[in-house]
Amino acid sequence: MLFAAFLVESGLTTEKLIAIATDGASVMIGSKTGVVARFQSSMHRIMGVHCIAHRQALAAKDGFISHPHVFAFVDKVASKVYSWLGKSSKRHAEMWQLMHEFAIMDGKALQIHSIRWLSRGQVMERLVHIMHVVLEQWKHHEKKWYGHATLFVVQFMIHLLADVLSELSKLNQEFQRNEFDVTLIGALIDFTFEKFTRRYLSNDIYGFGNGSKHLTMFLNMAKENSLTFVDAKGHAHNHVLVHKPVPKSHKKKVTHDAKCVCMGKIYVQNILNALNQRYEDISVFNALKIFSPSSYPVDANERDKKTQEWLAKVIERINVDSFVIDMRRCMNEREDFIGMLYRSAQNKGMHDAWEVSSIAACERGFSRHNYIKSISRCSLALDTLDALMLLSIDAQGIAMIDWDDAFDIWASSKNRRARPLE
Repeated sequence: MLFAAFLVESGLTTEKLIAIATDGASVMIGSKTGVVARFQSSMHRIMGVHCIAHRQALAAKDGFISHPHVFAFVDKVASKVYSWLGKSSKRHAEMWQLMHEFAIMDGKALQIHSIRWLSRGQVMERLVHIMHVVLEQWKHHEKKWYGHATLFVVQFMIHLLADVLSELSKLNQEFQRNEFDVTLIGALIDFTFEKFTRRYLSNDIYGFGNGSKHLTMFLNMAKENSLTFVDAKGHAHNHVLVHKPVPKSHKKKVTHDAKCVCMGKIYVQNILNALNQRYEDISVFNALKIFSPSSYPVDANERDKKTQEWLAKVIERINVDSFVIDMRRCMNEREDFIGMLYRSAQNKGMHDAWEVSSIAACERGFSRHNYIKSISRCSLALDTLDALMLLSIDAQGIAMIDWDDAFDIWASSKNRRARPLE
């Protein structure tokens, strides 16, 4: 609505149209051959908005820029589980037998898809779920990989990735929901920041991962320097954890708990830094609250202040040059627009407010227009018709008028036709 007002009030032609384009996952903003760049060659005022869900998936990938050899080896272990179980029907039969013994319902291993960064989270969660079955099989049939899987650093990172990436997957699913309210982007990212900071970035080394689902369980179990799983019959199965670096690591120091926690903190901090960099326009998404009455402050003065700030930020983002949008006229219309939304769609989000305002308000507007500009009044000037429409639709009623104030305004206005009041 207000965006349409930007175009209509500014008298934009097709050549001046501002398009908000969404790049596909395979096309990067800023690329010389990208979709936005091609459009900009013919329409210089076009703006590109990179897919919010894809940005977040790329931020998850950016977490691996530190200690890449460790994460690569963890991926290698996960891929080995998938390929090892897929090569033999005998192994599958043995696996299902062990699953029955450990009362596991779903034990199918998953494969990492390199083009879907967040698929790694599902792989790690499933790996944690079937870890005791995998270790039991490898203990007897795959000594080399059993040694790799019982490295403390490998188990630590598998459980950490399962927790962190599952949270990012939930965030990504929210971003991909139908009719997602963009005004919630900032709040969801802030919540993710707060959750990760509290769980993983505290100064207390022993508090690392507190509140997480998988890592807390692993660290509690690892206090005895082993992983202990109990089957359905109550029998304990122990697997000793080994404190060594991953194979072919350029760092030959023993990987102890503090070192793993340090790597974990760097990994999480990398993700948070990437989210900050990739959502640099978060203030614009927050400013779109001007279209969401549920975000309006209750206090009238505060509401007026905030909506001015939001509108200014939206115009700043869209108004790529001073000839596109008349900011003064937009600001002048803001109060009427906000008042209409606040009354007709109070406490509604952006999508519900759009439906209420675009259907009911338009129907009322056309109906009132036909009533005011009748056959006998078809020569009304546009400004006069506009004023009468505003009074008819948005006026609060004669009972709400302060006649003393009205008189003061009339008395202090320019006296075009002097008439005695007696």
